[in-house]
Amino acid sequence: MSKIYNEYLKLKATNSEKLYLFQVGKFYIFVGDDCDTINNYVVLKKTKFSNETQKCGFPVNVLDDYLRVFKNHNLHIEVVNHLSCKDENAFKNKLINYIDKIDINKITPLEAITCLAKIKEIVNNEKDC
Repeated sequence: MSKIYNEYLKLKATNSEKLYLFQVGKFYIFVGDDCDTINNYVVLKKTKFSNETQKCGFPVNVLDDYLRVFKNHNLHIEVVNHLSCKDENAFKNKLINYIDKIDINKITPLEAITCLAKIKEIVNNEKDC
């Protein structure tokens, strides 16, 4: 489970009435039930965030525009900017540990494809963290 989704679950347990908007790089995203709820007011493209949930969002440069729309709908939005999900060393170590376990002299083509898929998953989880 991603750090953002874990934080989302903690925040929802504290106050389920708010919708939580997370900054992830150059985007703001809603996850979980908040993704579904916000789409009742503003249609944002939903995409898979993790195995547990979906996400939807918009670029950071239009935050004020969306906050104005949310306010007009009397939605209680909390913007979460402080979440730092990037731990470069942990990410590198996880990737290196996985790659080190691969014996390239004994791997079959099918196993190599499976390994590449796992590496892609690790990288995508880091991007979405």
